Amino acid sequence: MSDSNSSNYTVNERYSNVSNQTGKVEDKHGNNTTSPAILSGDEDKGLLIVKVTTLNGKMGINTSSDFVVNIHANDPAPASFKGGSETLVKLSMGMYSVTTSAIPNYNSSFSGDCTGGIMKVETKICTIVNTYTNNNN
Repeated sequence: MSDSNSSNYTVNERYSNVSNQTGKVEDKHGNNTTSPAILSGDEDKGLLIVKVTTLNGKMGINTSSDFVVNIHANDPAPASFKGGSETLVKLSMGMYSVTTSAIPNYNSSFSGDCTGGIMKVETKICTIVNTYTNNNN
């Protein structure tokens, strides 16, 4: 007979043990944290990890949090947020895409996992790089 509190889900190498009862995540180093994306009842959701980086060179002044990231998908949570180092987004199965707000003199590039399809309990990583370009050269 198994203890219902010991039920764990394998999500990926980084978040290896997820408790269905507490929403606690144990990473591959054994550190515990609470994941807003994986809580009881979300076992049928995919996980999209969105990372936003801003490269300013010598002239740019914006930070990643100046860019608004929008998730276009089936029931994304959250659907929109300010960019940052890493945001966990839960998605229902299906197709999705990620966009970001436009800021003058910045070009945004997206990794391959910023668009596509996701299955339940699948994890993908979307990386967005916003690069300052001085068009006055």
